[in-house]
Amino acid sequence: MTTGRVNPSFKLEDQGITELGSVYYNLMEPALIQAALERGEGELGKGGAFLVTTGKFTGRSPKDKHVVKTPDVVDTIWWENNAEMSPEGFEALHADMLKHMKGRLFRTRPCWRRRSKACD
Repeated sequence: MTTGRVNPSFKLEDQGITELGSVYYNLMEPALIQAALERGEGELGKGGAFLVTTGKFTGRSPKDKHVVKTPDVVDTIWWENNAEMSPEGFEALHADMLKHMKGRLFRTRPCWRRRSKACD
C-alpha cells in the first residue's frame, strides 16, 4: 500500500526497492508524530512538542562512513579520513539491506543535496 503525496520522479520502486509493506510518502509532521506516539517512541510535552529520550548513542559514528573505492573517485577522496569499501562489499551490503526491507513499513521523504559551485 502506498499513501501520501508521491512525486512520480522519486519512487522507491524506481531505485530497485520493491516488495515493501506499506509506504507513506511525504507525511506532514502531525501524521509522523501520531505514528511515533502509537509506537511508544516518545510523548507530547507541554505545548505539544514531541519529546524523546535518545539514550547513550545519539548520532552516527564517524567511523561508520565508507566510500566505495572505484577508479572514478580514487584520486578525489581523502582516504586517510574515509574508510574504503570495495564495489563487491557495497553490492553485498545493498543486497542485505533490500532483503531486510521486504514487507516492512516505511515513511519516506525524498530529499536531495545540491553540490555547491564552491566545490568546482
